[in-house]
Amino acid sequence: MKPPICSLCHRDQRDEPGLEFGLVYFANYESIDHPGHPKGLHWFCSDHLDAAKSLEYLSSSEALERLRRQFKI
Repeated sequence: MKPPICSLCHRDQRDEPGLEFGLVYFANYESIDHPGHPKGLHWFCSDHLDAAKSLEYLSSSEALERLRRQFKI
C-alpha cells in the first residue's frame, strides 16, 4: 500500500509532522489479494479529506478532477 501522501496536494508527514490523513474508497475501488495499492483507494490530508469523502460515489479520476477545480490545484 502507498504511504499516506495526499492525492490532491501531495503533502505528507515529512512536510508537516502533525498533518493527519485518511483513506477514501471511491466507486471504482477494487480490493486486491496481493501486495500493492488498490485501484480507487486514495489518501487525503485533513485539509482535503471531507471534500474527497463527499465524492466517494464517483470514480477516483472523476473525483480528483472535481477536487482540483474546487481547490484550484
